[in-house]
Amino acid sequence: MDFNSIIGQKSVVESLKRFIDNNRIGHAYIFSGPEGIGKSTVAKIFASILMCDDAAVDKSCGNCRSCRLFENRTNPDFGVLETRGLSIGVDEIRNLQQDICIRPLYSKRKVYLIREAEKMTVQAQNCLLKTLEEPPEYAVIILATSNYESLLETIRSRSVRINFAKNTFDEVKRFIVSRAGGDFEQADFIAAYADGVIGRAVELMESERFKELREKAIDAAVRLSGSDFEDMLNISRMFDENKEDVDSILDVILLFYRDLLMAGKFGNEKLLINSDKKDIILKYAGRFSAGKLLNNIEIIEETRRNIKQNANYQLAVEVMLMKLQEENA
Repeated sequence: MDFNSIIGQKSVVESLKRFIDNNRIGHAYIFSGPEGIGKSTVAKIFASILMCDDAAVDKSCGNCRSCRLFENRTNPDFGVLETRGLSIGVDEIRNLQQDICIRPLYSKRKVYLIREAEKMTVQAQNCLLKTLEEPPEYAVIILATSNYESLLETIRSRSVRINFAKNTFDEVKRFIVSRAGGDFEQADFIAAYADGVIGRAVELMESERFKELREKAIDAAVRLSGSDFEDMLNISRMFDENKEDVDSILDVILLFYRDLLMAGKFGNEKLLINSDKKDIILKYAGRFSAGKLLNNIEIIEETRRNIKQNANYQLAVEVMLMKLQEENA
């Protein structure tokens, strides 16, 4: 496994390579960053290098017994702990502690990855603390979390924090194109919508539901311009039927309005995020002034805030639709 396969995360990779090159491997690391940013992927590469008999600073050899078992996901010296429910409890940590006492069978080290470490209960974290205070010399524990502050200070103080930043738009787009091919029409949109998280980009590329929601959301944004009573009812029904995905719907409409703004102001289709929808965008851009579009964007953000603050969902959506319709009149 190879660090060179990682897109972006240059500071993360360089830090881990320095630890390896200087043979200064800690017993506990916290990989923190947004969900889907690649924490587990990097952790597995790091683990494979630490366990390898003949590793380079940036990759495992792929030939030793440890590597072959790792590639086949059968190396007993590498453990992954993740919750199947709402939390990681004391029993799971105790099982880890029993296993960590056994010396590695096929590798230089034993490495444990605790995914979604923020889901450890306080009792589980206190239990893990005992191992972090007196770890076996051959053991490394990696805690991957999207919420660093949820970990106890005593856990944080005994671990090396590795912070994962969001990828750039170009990095995400390059990944999408390499995965889907250069003629993938939605590359710009997905790269923008993924908000720097490659895991999110993968999810969007593979989600038929999201593709359907996007079409419905853009259709709603178009029909709101001069909509009649029946249109309003249909659009309101669409929001009601997809309540759990309201964030996605609002994001799609917001980015569509953003593209209308760019097209109307600059007339350059290369600036469009929804580049596969350029015909629709260029057709409707002239119907909106810049002031109306900016106001619409603020209305959407205000609705999102209200919903997150537990406002009445149906009322919040209906008020938003009426305001958007008025602004587009």
